[in-house]
Amino acid sequence: MIYSELTTKYSKLFGIDERLIRAIIQTESSFNPWAIRVERGFWTRYLGGIKATFFKTPEKDEKWLTYPDLVSASYGLMQIMLTTAMEMGFRFKYPTELLEPETNIKYGCAYLKKLYNRYGDWKDAVAAYNAGVAKKNLDRTYKNQNYVDKVTKYFSEER
Repeated sequence: MIYSELTTKYSKLFGIDERLIRAIIQTESSFNPWAIRVERGFWTRYLGGIKATFFKTPEKDEKWLTYPDLVSASYGLMQIMLTTAMEMGFRFKYPTELLEPETNIKYGCAYLKKLYNRYGDWKDAVAAYNAGVAKKNLDRTYKNQNYVDKVTKYFSEER
């Protein structure tokens, strides 16, 4: 299976079911390591939180902060955002280093595990991975239920 060596490695490192990692990759990028999606409006909506993150980054990374489309894009197999990867410790010369499959899976899994530790439930972690927070409607479905359902479907199809 494609990228199985990497998904096995990081599933063991972070204690995440390997099938879940592959299900997220399938949902996010269809296993396309070159996938880049710009999140229009992200910069405006999350400016305060991003500024807080960037004040902690090394000087060499700060030059990229003047390019909002680079900062507000999701990169690679797990479609991890630059700011999220930086929160997980990612330091880079170029943001496109997140397109490298091993780098992308490593930081994507680190973030997913952080969300699991926060919420204590894998479905909540998956919902938050996509939406930033695991918000539920009054009927106990997620606001991004379609995303959670896709990941769940791919997870259950894995052997």
